[in-house]
Amino acid sequence: MMHTSPAFWERGYADMGVSTMGGPNHDIVEMAKALSPESRVLDLGCGEGRNAYYLAACGFQVKAMDISEHGIKKLSALAVRAGITLETEVANLETYKVEGTWDVILCHGVIDYLDNARWRELLTEVKAHTRPGGFNAYTCMLFTDEYPAGPEFITGGFKHSLAQEELAEFYNDWQMVRHDRYVKWDQHPGIPIHCHPVDKVVAKKPGAGPTFESTLVPASDTFLPKDIFDSIEMGMPVEEMRKLCGEPEVVDRIGMGGVQIGVGPDCTVDGYLLALWYYGRSVMYVINDKVWGRALYNSPPTRVNFTA
Repeated sequence: MMHTSPAFWERGYADMGVSTMGGPNHDIVEMAKALSPESRVLDLGCGEGRNAYYLAACGFQVKAMDISEHGIKKLSALAVRAGITLETEVANLETYKVEGTWDVILCHGVIDYLDNARWRELLTEVKAHTRPGGFNAYTCMLFTDEYPAGPEFITGGFKHSLAQEELAEFYNDWQMVRHDRYVKWDQHPGIPIHCHPVDKVVAKKPGAGPTFESTLVPASDTFLPKDIFDSIEMGMPVEEMRKLCGEPEVVDRIGMGGVQIGVGPDCTVDGYLLALWYYGRSVMYVINDKVWGRALYNSPPTRVNFTA
């Protein structure tokens, strides 16, 4: 019998015709450019597999696990359809044991659904099973009084188990690659636009491996007027957004060829172009010429250039 959950993401995971979370995170695409062909990647709490699918398509050895049978079924079907090889597993992070040695272990949007003691136990295993010079990558949510957790997160089991800077402090014995703090608005099947304050950490274990350089995006410390920022809807054509916001200070473009997991009603697309439009620290996420996310950055937006 398939596992069922009241979590908002299950509606999208169960529908083979839509994309619930969109394509890969841009920090994962950055990192992938410097990984060696034999790199082994473990994706903990992969959902429907946006990062695992992309990394497997790049040729890396990928294992993806999630508690959602719908999510794993969808990822497996998409991989077969695209001729991509990866290993999948249905499992619960509450009891999951990390085994083997991995070049990259990522865990996006998941550890904040674990109690503090449990995620610390899990991440201690994650660090131990990452090879020297390897990477760990996280995206977590840190809701605040200003940006509280909506009912969809509470119903999904959100635990409020991380404090500001707690995850970065957990990695103070590693080299910090990226630590971003921002509030992002996006939309998923079955629920309206919602926001989540994000704490993104990418850290490198001491040892040989790819090197990197972090640089600031050359944008100002200003923000778009609130009424304009709030008026940007998901799926809005980029030209309509440009009429409201004007010309951006900077645009970073990340292109991915071939069949990719899409966004919104497009489960897959032939080619995926993510463009980050910087209006100071107001950032628009433009995917294939439509807006599918908007964010306010608390930390200065950065780029990371990896060298193999």
